[in-house]
Amino acid sequence: MEKLAAKKIVSLIASWRDMRWPKNWVLKLISFFFAIFLWYFVVGEDKVDTTFNIPVEILNLPSDLTISNQFKNELELTVNGPRGLIRNLAAQHISRPIDLSKSEPGTKIFQNTIDSISLPRGIRLLRVKPTDIILQLDKLVKKNIPIHYVTSGSLPTGFELVSITLDPASIPVTGPEPSVGQVDSIATAAIDLSRLTTSATRPVALKLTSAIKDLVGEPIVTANIVVKEKMEEKTINKIPVKLLLSGKKTYTLKPDDVTVVARIPYTTLRKTKDLKTLFRARIMGVELPAGTHKLTVEVIPSQDIEVLEVKPEMVIAEVTDEEESNGK
Repeated sequence: MEKLAAKKIVSLIASWRDMRWPKNWVLKLISFFFAIFLWYFVVGEDKVDTTFNIPVEILNLPSDLTISNQFKNELELTVNGPRGLIRNLAAQHISRPIDLSKSEPGTKIFQNTIDSISLPRGIRLLRVKPTDIILQLDKLVKKNIPIHYVTSGSLPTGFELVSITLDPASIPVTGPEPSVGQVDSIATAAIDLSRLTTSATRPVALKLTSAIKDLVGEPIVTANIVVKEKMEEKTINKIPVKLLLSGKKTYTLKPDDVTVVARIPYTTLRKTKDLKTLFRARIMGVELPAGTHKLTVEVIPSQDIEVLEVKPEMVIAEVTDEEESNGK
């Protein structure tokens, strides 16, 4: 019996050797075993459910359009699959692409379906949250919006506002047409003038709508405030005139005083008891010879005073040489 079994084995081996094997049979055999392994890995391994987030990827947005609404830029996926594949999902860089290359202004709704999200083979999509993505597409507007200042309070008595200039005078804004297109100017926060007695430079915030604030943040502009003291016109009488002479000479003037019309700062007027002390009236006649002369009066005011008129502008000076008069 044993001899008969041995003969059959020898005969089977001989026939196996004589068989015609196909080309690349080794590679095909390896592929066969690999397929069996993969089948076991995918079908035979335990399957689990898991939830994870993927980003929404906006592609090919036209340069003249912008997305003006807030939308959820992540989706929550619930999937089912073999534990090994599920474990490697984080490394797959899965996203939800949205192609806007052919879009026009308006509201667009994109459904998050199985076909819109590419998952690895063997992973099954169970649920997506949210189910839709809503995008509001608007024309993109670029413009420089002028800034105008707003003030509060009044300057102290005796002072006046000359000007307020803002730096910058406008602000560049780029954004959706509904938010930017209708804005003609932007106001500053109120600039308090109640304590200003001199010119000043101050940082000032802007009053922005929430839509504009989202586009430009919270910029600060510089307000250059020019303030000056008020001037009052006054007439001052009997300001004495002095004739400046060299040598031993005497003189008489007709008249010997003048009247001055001037613009005087508000505070100077309030703190000066005698307004004549604010002026000096003189005639520069150092080299004048003896005789009668008609001379122009020069009035020199104190600081910040503006002389408008001198009456009379000229006086008669009688100059006498003391030595000659003594000799006679």
